[in-house]
Amino acid sequence: MDLTLGREESAEKVKAKASLPTARGHFSACCTPTLPEPGLNQDSWVLSPAPQPRAPDPHTEAMEPVCLVEPVPSSGTLRVNPAALGLLRGLTRPLHVLAVFGPRGTGKSFLMDQLAGQGEGFPCSPGIWVWCLPHPTQPDQALVLLDTEGFPEQEGDKTQLSRLFLLNVLLSSVLVYNTRSEGDPQRQLDRLTYVRDLPRLVQVLDECSWENSFLLSSVLPNFVWCLRDVAPDPCLDEMLEATGHELDSALSSPQDLEDSPSSCIQRLFPCRKLFCFCSPRADGGHGEPPSPADQLHPTFQEQMGRFKDYALSRSPKTVVGNRVVDGTFLADFLERVVDLLSRDKPVLLSEICNDLQQEGDDYSVGYPTDTTGDAPPRRAAASAAQPSVPDPKRECVVPLQMSQPALPVLAQAAPGTAQPGAMEEPMCLIENRPGRELQLNQRALSLLQSFRQPVVVVAIAGLYRTGKSYLLNRLASKDQGGFSLGATVQSHTKGIWMWCLPHPRRACHTLVLLDTEGLGDVEKGDTKNDAWIFALAVLLSSTLVYNSLGTINQCALEQLHYVTELTEHIKVKAAGKGGRQEGEKSAQFVQFFPAFVWAVRDFTLQLKLDGQEITEDEYLENALKRREGQPKKLDLPKKYLRQYFPSRKCFVFDCPAPCCDLPRLDELPDAELSPKFLEQAQRFCSHVHQHAGTKTLPGGHVVTGTLLGNLAMTYVDTIRSGAVPCMESAVLALAQIENSAAVGEAVAVYEEQLARQVVVLLPTESVPELLELHAQCEREALRAFMARTFKDDDRSFQGELMHRLEEQKQELYRRNELASSDRCTAILLELSDEMEDQIGQRVYLVPGGYQHFQNDRQQMVERYRQVPGKGIKAEEVLQEFLQSKEAVAQTILQTDQALTEKEKETAAERARAEMAEREQEVLKQKEAELQQKLEDQDRSYQENLRQLEEKLEDERKKLLEEQGKMMDQKLKEQEALLREGFREEARRLENEIRGLQQQNEEIQKPSWIQSALGTLGDVASLVLPGFVGKAAGVVTNLVRRLF
Repeated sequence: MDLTLGREESAEKVKAKASLPTARGHFSACCTPTLPEPGLNQDSWVLSPAPQPRAPDPHTEAMEPVCLVEPVPSSGTLRVNPAALGLLRGLTRPLHVLAVFGPRGTGKSFLMDQLAGQGEGFPCSPGIWVWCLPHPTQPDQALVLLDTEGFPEQEGDKTQLSRLFLLNVLLSSVLVYNTRSEGDPQRQLDRLTYVRDLPRLVQVLDECSWENSFLLSSVLPNFVWCLRDVAPDPCLDEMLEATGHELDSALSSPQDLEDSPSSCIQRLFPCRKLFCFCSPRADGGHGEPPSPADQLHPTFQEQMGRFKDYALSRSPKTVVGNRVVDGTFLADFLERVVDLLSRDKPVLLSEICNDLQQEGDDYSVGYPTDTTGDAPPRRAAASAAQPSVPDPKRECVVPLQMSQPALPVLAQAAPGTAQPGAMEEPMCLIENRPGRELQLNQRALSLLQSFRQPVVVVAIAGLYRTGKSYLLNRLASKDQGGFSLGATVQSHTKGIWMWCLPHPRRACHTLVLLDTEGLGDVEKGDTKNDAWIFALAVLLSSTLVYNSLGTINQCALEQLHYVTELTEHIKVKAAGKGGRQEGEKSAQFVQFFPAFVWAVRDFTLQLKLDGQEITEDEYLENALKRREGQPKKLDLPKKYLRQYFPSRKCFVFDCPAPCCDLPRLDELPDAELSPKFLEQAQRFCSHVHQHAGTKTLPGGHVVTGTLLGNLAMTYVDTIRSGAVPCMESAVLALAQIENSAAVGEAVAVYEEQLARQVVVLLPTESVPELLELHAQCEREALRAFMARTFKDDDRSFQGELMHRLEEQKQELYRRNELASSDRCTAILLELSDEMEDQIGQRVYLVPGGYQHFQNDRQQMVERYRQVPGKGIKAEEVLQEFLQSKEAVAQTILQTDQALTEKEKETAAERARAEMAEREQEVLKQKEAELQQKLEDQDRSYQENLRQLEEKLEDERKKLLEEQGKMMDQKLKEQEALLREGFREEARRLENEIRGLQQQNEEIQKPSWIQSALGTLGDVASLVLPGFVGKAAGVVTNLVRRLF
């Protein structure tokens, strides 16, 4: 293979090579064990009663290896050593984790002992052993070494070995695969068949299984193949050094089989290296290696030094989200993974990491401040002060500061699901205390905002003491517990209570149940307070259940006067003052209002009308029929209920139990309840679970728990200020918050995508290669932004994202140029080293020396140009390097006595011409790069246009569906009004229908989308430097004229 240099080489590394033996000597000295291993009963995994020695500080003192994970022969499962977990939890700094895996008898433990600077440390025992040490070169990190039992020549317990391999992969930041060189080396690599199981056993995201291999490559460790007992070969060592020890360059050919171990390694692991070692014995023989370092083969020591330099310079261990982990996190992570493997469950990394991150945030409450300044307080700080044997795995969050309101207990998510943990019990969201204004419970609000999934919000309202809470408990599938029930004549629920649960029918959705304070409480006396509670239930829910007793009669309708007062407490538009604004039609309210379900409790009548059986829905519609001449207080509830809630449903319920048992209704098992009530309740719950829609905003934008919390905060703050909540203003305020968050999330996605590839790819050979990398990351960032943004009508937030991604691109340019410059400088320093020695020795200051110098310099330039991976600054750095040596060249030229003055003048002129030619080439390259960058801005703009157009098409489709449903409901209502004799109202409704038709026509016009695209063109001309804004403006104006 031609001489090449690895991409990760730098000028600093070239200069540092001479100091490596000193660094290795320091490593050995600082890692000498000073304390014995704690007394441990290996069979029972408990500490023996013997007195325990002081646990050493792993940041400053070495520990002896202990068993971390052991196979259980009787069951074939794995078990974790609590004492080892205790040692891990004492590591409060970032971890650098090196794990070794490979066949038996290949010297894995010896290799790790060498890394630890010890003659002998790891035992040859089953399972995975851990050794915690001070990091020899990074004082702010801890070094963790993992040594795993070797797998046999013949097939053994494949499941157990596959699990051990998986643990090595998931726990480490560098995974070392150690084999001997026997026959074809690639066959040794292909013995690692366990790598095929990784995509099946481990997933990054539950919903992205089809992209799992790609996602895994972003979180797996560096892969290092250590090939042992290779015959000493200086040419091989030189070749590996030249290629940066890249594994791919050593493979014989691309693998034909996609699932071959070699192909899986290339596909899954982001960084792959190869280090070869001769026999460690001084005589070159095989067998047990010598212990004292002075008996090791000199070549082996050099090879080991290079391996150490690489392995110990890698980044610390991170998990999903690029989170650097400490010992506590790693210990908890290990427990979760082993638990899942023991139950044959797939390992879902994002779920585990999110859960542990949430636990870590909650545990941090009340931790002592870190006075060392090394790191902010976190749960690891508390772990360090605890005994080395931890308590069993925590199953719930326990608040540490009892002086503050306690967080609700969260149940753990079921293994293998992406659902967040459910609240085990409800908590008050909006407080309503006597003599005080409505007030949000900040702890409940924060909890609601932590749910990032779409929410289905079911609120229940109705007169007090009518069994609302019990019905919600049935919806939550809770026979006991849940919303508190009262058994006296007094109202029990105060304010609005919330219960967040995983949706029983829809994956990745959260069911939010809202239990509202009973209306009409005689002890309260303030009916305005009732009206606000009812209005908030309407504003926050996607399905509103109105609960009443007996029948739907005149009294029940009069009690529903809160519907007639909605327009006094809610307005659609922000213009004007007071209650309902002029021109606000029922269609505008319908866009915001929920579906309506009337639950009639203790119903004893037969569902018959004129001798014919009718359905519950027909019973409701018959009760809502309007008749001319009816009293206004009876007609208005019917009128507004039909106008504002066109989607209506009715359920009737028998009394659930005999009167004597009602005070203890929540304690009664289903066997003691009325069978008919159970059947009716089951139908009600099935309907709500299956048909209750996701909470959305006008235009179809899905509401998450975060958005719902922001909505609640906006509405309550408005009510507290004495104003009337405006739905349009609330949505616009919400859009500002959400769009700003969408920009931040998109930038984070860009950085995450870039981090997966930039370390491997920089420097790139050309600007287009770099721009393609940027384009891939930008595309994913835009997708994240488009999925979250809404009502960005002036495209200001999309413009902000364009600007920030442009800044990211400029930073990427800078990093790429710096990497290329460092790489090229390092190559030139190495290649010119011999020439520099000859210049210092005055070799060229002889007759004919100038031609000799010219030949050597040209040879150096040719060798430089043959080295791959120099990046885009290759010619510029070469030009600067040659120019810096021109004074030396002129000195050699002028002192060359073999040349005449004329020849010297000609040679000097030729040198100046060559220099000018190189400068011209560099200038042309820069001009070409500038043109490519300008073209990329146009590409970026076109990508923004494309994704915006896709989003707008989707929004148009949702709007038309929404308008179509509204139109059908209006036509149905108009028909009913005509049938009932309300012709004037039918005529006014006809005007609303005509307005909806006009809106549909406007939405269907091409200009509905094109005007938004034109606005983006105007924004792009302001935020993208060099973007052809005038051309974009011409296109914008042309589009507006055409449509």
